[in-house]
Amino acid sequence: MLKRVLALALCLCMLIPFACAEDSSEDVLKDFVLRHGDRNSNKIAITVDDCYKNRREWITYNAELCRKYGVAMTFFPLVYTGCLEEQYRDIWLDVLDSGCEIGTHTNRHVKLGNRDYWSIVSGLGKAQEALDQTLGFHYEVRWLRPPYGTLKGKKISEAQVTKAVKRYGFDHIVHWDVSETKDLQKALKKIQNGSILLFHAQKKDSLFLDKLIPELQARGFEMVTLSEMFGFDPPERSDELYVYNRADYENK
Repeated sequence: MLKRVLALALCLCMLIPFACAEDSSEDVLKDFVLRHGDRNSNKIAITVDDCYKNRREWITYNAELCRKYGVAMTFFPLVYTGCLEEQYRDIWLDVLDSGCEIGTHTNRHVKLGNRDYWSIVSGLGKAQEALDQTLGFHYEVRWLRPPYGTLKGKKISEAQVTKAVKRYGFDHIVHWDVSETKDLQKALKKIQNGSILLFHAQKKDSLFLDKLIPELQARGFEMVTLSEMFGFDPPERSDELYVYNRADYENK
């Protein structure tokens, strides 16, 4: 009997660290993943994902919407779509000129949890590299929208993904709390102070935004970049283009 009690006690002692680690991991993810901004502020953020090169007219269309209505958006281009190439420099310079911000959707549309640790780090570096080459100058990417809006996968844990993303240099990833691109009234009911809205650079979403934005302005919302929403200065720029080098990250 005594042996059974001691064995049970030992098992419980072994489980406690795992339970604490799980809670700690959940706490880290809670701070790491941004789903919305301040609920007491009327600022909201429109975000635009993917940006395929064969739909690039809708990138330009959205930049024009920003000028038309005096709002700003945050774009999350995906490298493998082909939109980040020097031949499309004017499109992205126009995006910045319209007051918008550029983040990253990584280099491939693969769940981060289905990549290995260094594949994540290098993928983020290659995405920054591609953007700098496209723009012709260094533009500090501050925001990451993970593919499929998740850190989960079958290859590595969320905690490992988080470590890789932080090792590269991102303090947060950005999800969203509103994804409605069909029903205007449904969208208006869901959107509240601090909301982050998910759209894609395509005809349906862009035409929907043309209807949605004036309705949101009539309700007193201010549409800003993610940096503005979370109280950061605009991303820094410099003449020296970024080049990914794994050795720069190995000792971090």
